[in-house]
Amino acid sequence: MKLALQSVYPFIVVILLFFLVLETGGTLYAQSSSSLPVEVPQLSFTAIPGRGDLSVAEDAQGNRWIKGLISPAMRNIPLVFHIPSMQVAEYQLYVDRGNGFVTIPKNINHSQQKIQSRYPLYFFKSTAAAYYLHIKDKPFKALDAAIDKPTEFIKSESVNLMRNSLYYGLAIMSMIFNFVLYYIFRDKRFILYSFLQLSLFISFLYQDGMFYFFSQGTFIVPYFLLWNIAVAATLSSVFAYYFLDMRHKMPHFRRIFLYLTAVLFTFVLLYTLTDILLFRHLACVLIFGLPGICFYHAIRTCRQDVYARFLILSFGLIAFTSACFLLNRYIDSDFLSYFDINTIRLASAIEMICVSLALVFKVKAVQEENEAYKEKLNRHLYELEKLKKAQQQYLKNEENIADIQQEVIAELKQHYDLTDREVDVLLCIWNRMTNQEITDQLYISINTTKYHIRRLYLKLEVNSREEVHRVIQNLIIV
Repeated sequence: MKLALQSVYPFIVVILLFFLVLETGGTLYAQSSSSLPVEVPQLSFTAIPGRGDLSVAEDAQGNRWIKGLISPAMRNIPLVFHIPSMQVAEYQLYVDRGNGFVTIPKNINHSQQKIQSRYPLYFFKSTAAAYYLHIKDKPFKALDAAIDKPTEFIKSESVNLMRNSLYYGLAIMSMIFNFVLYYIFRDKRFILYSFLQLSLFISFLYQDGMFYFFSQGTFIVPYFLLWNIAVAATLSSVFAYYFLDMRHKMPHFRRIFLYLTAVLFTFVLLYTLTDILLFRHLACVLIFGLPGICFYHAIRTCRQDVYARFLILSFGLIAFTSACFLLNRYIDSDFLSYFDINTIRLASAIEMICVSLALVFKVKAVQEENEAYKEKLNRHLYELEKLKKAQQQYLKNEENIADIQQEVIAELKQHYDLTDREVDVLLCIWNRMTNQEITDQLYISINTTKYHIRRLYLKLEVNSREEVHRVIQNLIIV
């Protein structure tokens, strides 16, 4: 708990600094006097889906203009205008303050003091029922423009910053946690997931305007999110590849992955250089397609692999919320309206905790399996060593038995006047061979074998093989 608070402290300081610079400042800045082009109010504006107070139009030069409405209760009082998204950061605001529509300088408060904020802020008073925006960014399907009173803006911004700070603290703790686990277990899955978290963390930092805040409004990179999300998609595919042990299950994955990754970053580069939306759409398809291959494999193996089911549920939550977030930019729906950047942040936090825990159990299970294999191998090596010693003892005993056999056979031959063939038959009986085996061993007929056995019985004065063994045993004991 103490570590969590320590991780959040820097962002709480950011909040305090934000309020400090919002209300105070040093240098005074003069207002801009650029006027709104006279033809703009005469343009034919079309309502933006889901925003009854906003409409869009284009002039003869292809410039896009947004017209917004200001309610009577909000006129002639201090207001704050902002678009809480770094995807729309370059624009001009025109407001009528009683002498026609003029541009409002950004990040200059009502006391004419420069402030530091997460997004461009515009402070003004309006006497008219409308305001106009000149959007310089890329085309958009939705616009989250907002006008608030300064006190209401501060309250909502403090809630947003505190909520974001909790996520940042959790993300930093999770990355540190996975780096520590990597040094403990030396498993590349921990380090891969740490870098995946880092890429997502950087995306949220940029989208939340934290780079804009710390750079004092200078860090605006229109293509930053697309590049970073492409990196995150690549890292998520590599992580899923190792997390699901796909090396032997999908031997061609590496070649497919390298090809699709090269195509993905080619499309991103082409969009960066040309601003052609087709390249952006193709890049987005591959951003979802790369992890989609791993999802397909996870679905195929989910019955046998519990971690595949876990990956489907955790990453599926992120994919679902991200898809709904994108659809919300194009479709006016009450259900999709719940899926904003905060919903993705919440899903990311849940996935972050779950995957980190799953990694621990996964690595622990692999280590236990390796220990079991190691113990089994050691047991086999021990048994092999015992077998080797037994074999050596057997060979040693066999040599002793051969010597004993030679002494006993020599004594029996002399005592009972046995022929060489009868000695051969006696050795076969000693080794408990059957008549047929004796025949095959000595290359004689079965009748000849029986004849020698009868002769051997007469000389030894016995009637069976058991008695022959008894004679031999008595001689060995003596």
